[in-house]
Amino acid sequence: MSTAIIILLAVCGFLFYRMNKKKPEQVTSEQGALIGASGKRPYAKDELRIENVEAGGMIHISGIGPNLDEFDVKILAKHLYREGTSSWYELEGESTEGKVWIDLEEDDELELNITLKKIKLREAGLSKKDLERIDDEEEGEITFEGETYIYEDSDRAIFYKYGDESNGEPFYYWDFENEAGNKFISVEKWEDGEYDVSYSEPIASHQVSVFNLKT
Repeated sequence: MSTAIIILLAVCGFLFYRMNKKKPEQVTSEQGALIGASGKRPYAKDELRIENVEAGGMIHISGIGPNLDEFDVKILAKHLYREGTSSWYELEGESTEGKVWIDLEEDDELELNITLKKIKLREAGLSKKDLERIDDEEEGEITFEGETYIYEDSDRAIFYKYGDESNGEPFYYWDFENEAGNKFISVEKWEDGEYDVSYSEPIASHQVSVFNLKT
């Protein structure tokens, strides 16, 4: 077979492959998210997922803290936070252990943090002047319960209670993280001058079971 015929057959084969190659399928979920080449599976609004839980919903959480505690949580409210183009939700709930707050943020994957404890500035070894200095120097660390937490970030954000975007409350925050990256302390300063300090830990999706989305 001559070289010209071989080249012609190769070109024809390549053109046939290009014409019959399927484009990545794009599927729009009921939530309006475009699912395609990213590989993320669409899910329906009534699917029992933490992302779909609203006020009145009930979830079960397991493997929390050093004692691997587990408990049911009734969701009291779902709030929205926004910082620039980034946004995340907070589920405010109640359990037999007390109040619980769960942050949900979706980027390349779902990230969950649970707050079981609210503390005072002095308990975190912080003062207002300390926070101002950390902002100026863009570095710092604190000690809480014998463990060191390193300054990660600070900025302004907006809180929308119950997800009502017509009524936002701006605040300033400082985030600290321990060296292992599995414990966090967040400080929020509100416009009325009050400080809200939270101790939280990351949790995985498999630690959360959803009983119902809302009542």
